[in-house]
Amino acid sequence: MKPLSRVALVALMCAPLARPAAAQANGGDHPYKWYWGGQAGALLYRTNAQKWYFDPVVGVHWMITRKRGALYVGGEEAFFTSDATAGVTDFATGTGYTVAFSKVRRIFAGLIAYPLPGHLEPIFGGGIGLNTVVDPRASSAAGQFAADEASNWANFWLLGGIQINVGNLAVYGQYVLGTSASNKLLRNEQHSIQGGVRYALGKAREDVQSSR
Repeated sequence: MKPLSRVALVALMCAPLARPAAAQANGGDHPYKWYWGGQAGALLYRTNAQKWYFDPVVGVHWMITRKRGALYVGGEEAFFTSDATAGVTDFATGTGYTVAFSKVRRIFAGLIAYPLPGHLEPIFGGGIGLNTVVDPRASSAAGQFAADEASNWANFWLLGGIQINVGNLAVYGQYVLGTSASNKLLRNEQHSIQGGVRYALGKAREDVQSSR
């Protein structure tokens, strides 16, 4: 066999091995996987009784990926370092009350897009969330009823960030914008800056090969 033919034969034999290695080096090997992860960061919020404050937020999430997108589901909770205060009104009597609270919980679901898959890739997403102020406290029964009414709301959220893929591990940073209503304990929008990790524990689909 001529030397040139030998080189061509070796190249053909090594091609199937080189392709997965290249995909892994580029970080593009995350489609069709189940990811579990966690995130932590800071929540920027305000009420109708106080200005903007930063407080810590932590959470967990679950994600099923496809080629350029993913289903994104999870939950998180903000823990305030000192009580937040807000004013609520009993609409039946017009009486106003002051409410204190220190925990806000959010359950969310949405879609994430990977427009430029690779080792370093941008991520964008959006969806809906259910928000709950866990521990609203008012000084009277009527005030407590008004506080409980203002403690729950559904919202829309938008997400943008950067993700680094290393095999089954992904490290990311993201910004999340969530909406609210003016008559809730958290007013208007909330901003969250987060960092986290996620790890693929298995495939989201099984490859089926037909045999002849």
